[in-house]
Amino acid sequence: MKNPFKIAAFILVVLIISSCKDENNVDPVIPPNNPNTNAPLLVSPANGAAVREFTPLLDWQDFENTASYRVQISLDANFNGFTVMDSTLNTSGLNIPSGRLITGIYYYWRVIANLNGGGNSNWSSIWRFWVILNAPPAPILVLPANGANNVPFMPFFDWNESQTAEFYRLQVSSSSSFNTILLDTNRITATELQCPPSILITGTQYFWRVNASNSNGLSTSDWSVPFNFTTLSGPIPQSISGRITFVDTNFVSLPLYYVAGAYISWPPIITGPVEIDTLNIVHSGNTYYADYTILHLQNTAYKIAVGIAEPGQLTNTIMGIYGCDTLHVPFSTCPENPTTVTIQNYNGIENINFLTWADTTKRIF
Repeated sequence: MKNPFKIAAFILVVLIISSCKDENNVDPVIPPNNPNTNAPLLVSPANGAAVREFTPLLDWQDFENTASYRVQISLDANFNGFTVMDSTLNTSGLNIPSGRLITGIYYYWRVIANLNGGGNSNWSSIWRFWVILNAPPAPILVLPANGANNVPFMPFFDWNESQTAEFYRLQVSSSSSFNTILLDTNRITATELQCPPSILITGTQYFWRVNASNSNGLSTSDWSVPFNFTTLSGPIPQSISGRITFVDTNFVSLPLYYVAGAYISWPPIITGPVEIDTLNIVHSGNTYYADYTILHLQNTAYKIAVGIAEPGQLTNTIMGIYGCDTLHVPFSTCPENPTTVTIQNYNGIENINFLTWADTTKRIF
């Protein structure tokens, strides 16, 4: 059995040694400033400093009896990784050549003196710096011009180049306060961007602004002076709309209801519509009708039809078809190959009007 008194004594010694530990020996966040003995003394950039240019001067004190100096710059604090520079020169300073540095990452550097008559000093301390440029000026917007009207719903946003900018950020909003952001695109390397589809609609006022950044985003300008523009009038982009008129009044009852659907696959025996709009039937005089708008459609050809739906499930019960109205298959080939409606350039299409049955006993499919 182990002696409990020896164990207690060992623990006591460990605690005493731990309490006497020099906290200054803990590895610092950045390389230490204290110089190595018998080695060149680094001067600037200061350890951990941010420099504002791509060609900074590395400077150190003259070392006695020196024939030349060797300077190393690395991305690794232990100089085991990628070496940016490894140069020998006879002056106590080095302007880093253009094209060697990029912004936003740390570079580590050290110097050793090659002595007259042979031999060398110790390596200097390892210092680090990084390039963080001053923020670029705020961009100046160009197009769409401020207050412009009849602008397409997928406009090209264009602005002047901002000196020293690496990236731009574009925001589009429906409010001048930019409380609601519709488009927020960062790290744009060009000075223009086309608005993608499904962002803007026609006949609406919008506001846009741009800022510029460099140093991998560490320095960012103020926002540009915002511009506003109004899109041209017309149908909602990526939509098909029209009016459906019912030829009879034997309507289904809830939970069943009527929908206008856009179909890619046809006939609609297996697959349902890709997008729908629920119909709100209006009675005016002797006419029952419903206006519809099917949204979020891509550039392709569609068959437009009225169908019967129920909560949680769309059926393939088709009551009317654009281009065929209420024609039945036994009496016409039209329902099997109806007129298509094609979305191009994400433009909306209006006035796709047709007739439909209300009575399910008269359904087409």
